[in-house]
Amino acid sequence: MEQLNKWRRPLLLASILFLVSIVCEQTLTEHWRQFCFASSMALDSLWKRILKLFGDNDYYLYVWGCILVSQIPFWTIGGTFIFIDCYNWPKWLRKYKVQPGTNEPLNLYRLVETIKVVMINQWFISNPLFFISYYVKKLTNTMPDMYDFPSFQRILVEFLIVMVIDEIALYYLHRLMHHPKLYARVHKKHHEWPAPVAIVFAYSTKTEYFLNTIPIGLGPVLINPHLVTLWMWYVFVHVRGLYNHTGYQLPWFPSSQHHDYHHMASNACYGRTLAIDWLIGTDKGFRAYVARKKALLQKGTEKTVSKTE
Repeated sequence: MEQLNKWRRPLLLASILFLVSIVCEQTLTEHWRQFCFASSMALDSLWKRILKLFGDNDYYLYVWGCILVSQIPFWTIGGTFIFIDCYNWPKWLRKYKVQPGTNEPLNLYRLVETIKVVMINQWFISNPLFFISYYVKKLTNTMPDMYDFPSFQRILVEFLIVMVIDEIALYYLHRLMHHPKLYARVHKKHHEWPAPVAIVFAYSTKTEYFLNTIPIGLGPVLINPHLVTLWMWYVFVHVRGLYNHTGYQLPWFPSSQHHDYHHMASNACYGRTLAIDWLIGTDKGFRAYVARKKALLQKGTEKTVSKTE
């Protein structure tokens, strides 16, 4: 009887919600259709304004559009974290450091050298690749759709496909670069920052930087997505890459600890996420490291409590 009384209210609430959903289904569906239609019209109007801004010119849209959606987020977010690390401000943000005490203060000489390397990589490798890609697409008649705004479903499917391709390709490429015969010549430069800062995302040898463009560009080459998807993809790549190298674990954001650990240990967490590392087992060192950190934190808390008692 007590068990029945315990479940009476939840069952009553579930029954009411079920009945309401049946009664309101048509109304909710209609509202959702209206919302989708209004959103589609608004986005289509915005996209037409963007096309007009670029003069409906596929060269400017493809080449300079891709450069802008890569450079603006990179230097906006990267510059923000440079300021944070240089001035250790705001102070409250320091508690979210993955490796407390590192880069406090930031070595300005190393920072300037890093900025130089990053800018050379961007303007002599990745940005020229957009020009090459454009002319290849013109010659092969494979320019992506760009004059009609795509449906949400198309953007979602294309985005998920390029993300999965990138994750798989990057994991195996990254592991290959850790091979003893390649590491010193290709990848070691990126690990000069055992406690990275945001813009270290693009700090590497020219060979590695070029190789890293392969996983990012492989998906777009294979499925030739709409230009809107392509722009969104390049924004996402740079925002994610910068965040994974900030050295901070911010609340409400995905964990970046795995990549920070990779910079410390160099023998685990090769993927952009932990998905493939978990499947193959190259995340075990990181899991043990996190467990040790939690145990130490718990011991510290217990000592504090015992002292107050």
